[in-house]
Amino acid sequence: MEKINKTLVGALVALSVSGVVTTSCSSDNNDDANTINTGVETINDEQALALADNALFEYYHKAFGLSFIVETFTSKTHSFEGPESADGPLISRHELTPTNVYFVNRWYNKNSAIANANEAIEKISAATGVSQQTKQVAIARAKLARALAYHVLVRLWGEVPLYTTTDGDTKTRASIDKIYEQIVADLEDAANGLPATSNLPSVPTKAAAYGLLSRVYLDWGSNPLTFEQVKDIENSTTDPTPSYTNSRLEKAVEYANKVTGYSLNSDFASIWGKDNEAVKDEKILTFVHDGDAVGTGNHQVHCSWTFGFNVEQENHLSPAQDSFLAAWDKNDTRRDVSYIDSLYDTDGDSIALFRAPITLPRYGKFVDRGSEGPGECYKLNDLDRIELRYAEVLLNKAEALVLLGRANEAVDPINQLRKRAYGNDSHNLSTVTLDDVKREWGLEFVYEQKEWFNLARWKEVIKDLESVKDNEYFDDSYANAGSIGRNGKVVNEFFAKTYKHLHAKYENRQGKYYRFPIPVGKSGEDLGIKPQNPGY
Repeated sequence: MEKINKTLVGALVALSVSGVVTTSCSSDNNDDANTINTGVETINDEQALALADNALFEYYHKAFGLSFIVETFTSKTHSFEGPESADGPLISRHELTPTNVYFVNRWYNKNSAIANANEAIEKISAATGVSQQTKQVAIARAKLARALAYHVLVRLWGEVPLYTTTDGDTKTRASIDKIYEQIVADLEDAANGLPATSNLPSVPTKAAAYGLLSRVYLDWGSNPLTFEQVKDIENSTTDPTPSYTNSRLEKAVEYANKVTGYSLNSDFASIWGKDNEAVKDEKILTFVHDGDAVGTGNHQVHCSWTFGFNVEQENHLSPAQDSFLAAWDKNDTRRDVSYIDSLYDTDGDSIALFRAPITLPRYGKFVDRGSEGPGECYKLNDLDRIELRYAEVLLNKAEALVLLGRANEAVDPINQLRKRAYGNDSHNLSTVTLDDVKREWGLEFVYEQKEWFNLARWKEVIKDLESVKDNEYFDDSYANAGSIGRNGKVVNEFFAKTYKHLHAKYENRQGKYYRFPIPVGKSGEDLGIKPQNPGY
């Protein structure tokens, strides 16, 4: 019995193979609410596309928890969602267990995407009622979805079960290289089957597959740690030494060069917001969200702007210090888009200040500042999620080139970003180092679900956690609410929590955090995947 999403079926009625697909769901945990079962043995073009997009469905609506893992599990972000014993704060404090809901849901949803993709590929391949053109596109979409899912899994958990059929082995862990080989094969097949262009960034194209291949080869070329390598450093407070495979880095450059027909938006601010969703100059691949005001949809929006202009209410996710903003060159136009330290509240006819000693700045990219009033400003959970934009392709290329000893060729892609950021050539670089590339990643991709992935690739997970000791609010004067902090102000509960989280991150820094614990199942069952990752 194949599962076909009702909303997808409706959207596909008038759809060509290069048209847009949109989906909706009622809850992140209500996985079957929008599906119907069909027992037909012969499927048509519409049903074939719907089967393929059931795999992409996991990405359209179920990536909210990724920010808790790859943003909060760093020095730059913390979570005060609920009591200190809740799953979000526990990730922020680096106190992890296999039962943490964010690991459980991410594992479940990515494996659901893989299972849906496997089913789609088998059924569509065997179908007799599907046109050859639709069959090609549908299988390509399913393989793109499978590759995306496996890339998240292998980066978070390392060796994971590798299964590409509906009866595959879901318990035996495969090697890192085998998983990357499959990801590459799927993306190469996807590139061959997807259309060259589309009218909307939410429709996968060849450029999306090429851009993702540049991402995958950069990660693989940076030699991800194996299980045994993590085990060797699980209790260490020293990062492992980076190493590289040049042939894979060359591939990262090759595939970045294949992404043509895209350019950076001239204005960084024009990338973001509801009105800019369909603008595809820079957006190569996005995922459609039709979420409601609170419970579903794009949680990058919801968690970074949870309570809007209420400066005394703790957002689900928050920057961990204000020095990020204070140290940023004010001429860089990315600064005031990435962070908000003040914003006009039309309802209250006043300026809300997101500053110490009350709170810290907010993440700003997913706050629709063109909306009227705070109610609209922070409830646009249906804002589409950007999976891949051209800026990442440029940075993938620049990083690979520097690692290959071809830093002179990295000058142009880096300066494309800097010229856009400053509006002119005044801040262009004449030479580029790896530190320059890392700095540009940090400036360009604030709160875009890149941070921990980058740190793991650079072998700087522990170095990052050690850096929290330089945070203003790491100082012992902020330990208790009601005391006087080093800034001369009364410490409130927000900054007392910030102090506790920073110290927990620092004290819990260990090599085992290059991996996360293999989680339990949705009902708390042991998934039977052995051995557990080191240190858990």
